[in-house]
Parts: sequence; structure tokens; C-alpha cells
Amino acid sequence: MNSHQNIDTYNDKLEKIIYHTNSYNFGKITVITEKNQTVIRDILNMYKPYQFITYSLKEFDKFTPTQICELILYMIDKLDITFTTIEDNLYFNKENILTIYPKIFEYYKRKS
Repeated sequence: MNSHQNIDTYNDKLEKIIYHTNSYNFGKITVITEKNQTVIRDILNMYKPYQFITYSLKEFDKFTPTQICELILYMIDKLDITFTTIEDNLYFNKENILTIYPKIFEYYKRKS
């Protein structure tokens, strides 16, 4: 999540993520507000989660679409993590890994 946004917006997004995770009883939740892709990868390697949930791809505002795709591919292929966005309704895992690039680039094409 983007910790540099308005505190009310941040808290609202965090509440929606927590509500989503509570619905599925994921257990312990770790919130990452880091913007550096290398650090995000290191954190994921350290915690070894099975699910990565973000409010929206907009939270990756410093990343290019290609960087986002590469991060998602890394999560899925190397760490066996499922990637989900709440607002954008995106869900990626090993079964639909080949759809990452087309869906992410389509998302950004619609947003521009």
C-alpha cells in the first residue's frame, strides 16, 4: 500500500484489505508499504506468504507496467504466491500466469 497518501484514504484501503482477508481467514497479515521492487522481493522472501493482496495496481505508482508484471511473475513463479487486487479485481496464480502481461497492459491502456 502507498503510505504517502492521505491518512484517511490509506486507512480506508487498509480496512478493505483486512475485511477481505478476514473473509477468507488467511491468518497473520503483514502490511508492506515499501516502494522499492528489490526490497519488496526481499521482504517476500523473508516472510514467504502464500497470498499477496493489494488494494489496486495504483499502489505501484512508481512502477512501470513491465516492472509490475515482472514482480507478479516473480511472486508466482519463484515464490508460489498468489497475487490479488481488490479494486481492480485481478487474480494471478500459476494457472493463469500467461495472462499477466496482457491483463496488466490492458489495465494501463484503459487508464490512459
